[in-house]
Amino acid sequence: MDEAESRISARSDRAGIGVGLTADYGAAQVLYVSRGYLPDGRGISYDNAPVIPGHSYPIQDDPVLHLWKQLI
Repeated sequence: MDEAESRISARSDRAGIGVGLTADYGAAQVLYVSRGYLPDGRGISYDNAPVIPGHSYPIQDDPVLHLWKQLI
C-alpha cells in the first residue's frame, strides 16, 4: 500500500478505495482504517451506482463502501 499511495500522490493529494461489506473483507476493512482511510460520505454503492434506500440488493462482492485518505 505504501507503493500505491506513493504513486497516487504523484497525481493527486487524495487516495480512494472501495471495500466490500461482508465479513470476508473484515481484514481489509481493518487495514484501511488503520492506515487512515475514512468513509467518503457517499454511502454504499452497488455495481458502481449509489444504493437506493428501500431497494433490495443481493449481498455478494458488489456492495462496497468507498473510503478516502488525504495524502501528505
